[in-house]
Amino acid sequence: QSRRDDLEALGYMLVYFIRGRLPWQGLRANRDAKYLLVLEKKQGTSAHDLCAGLPAEFEEYMNYVRNLRDEDQGAYPHLRNMFNKLFRRQGFEHDNVFDWTIREFLRLEQGHDHIQ
Repeated sequence: QSRRDDLEALGYMLVYFIRGRLPWQGLRANRDAKYLLVLEKKQGTSAHDLCAGLPAEFEEYMNYVRNLRDEDQGAYPHLRNMFNKLFRRQGFEHDNVFDWTIREFLRLEQGHDHIQ
């Protein structure tokens, strides 16, 4: 397991979180054959096809990590910067206000109203 493997797995998780599935999900075979089928499907799915319809940064990310050698460190600042630019371009800002903190605040506020 290399950093390249970890970064590639992260890319697959991001695509999964957005799409809800990956192209190799649902392949039917016995356990050993399934691992081979998944590997073949992963290797046969281009970054372009995997990331179709997503912002270009996702395809750029997958192409970058797939071209790393196992011994490469990976340019983490470059990758973070790429997604930070996308984040800002989408109109978000780093304000340290997260969905879960807003929900918790509202839950506590509603609970407080019931006490009075």
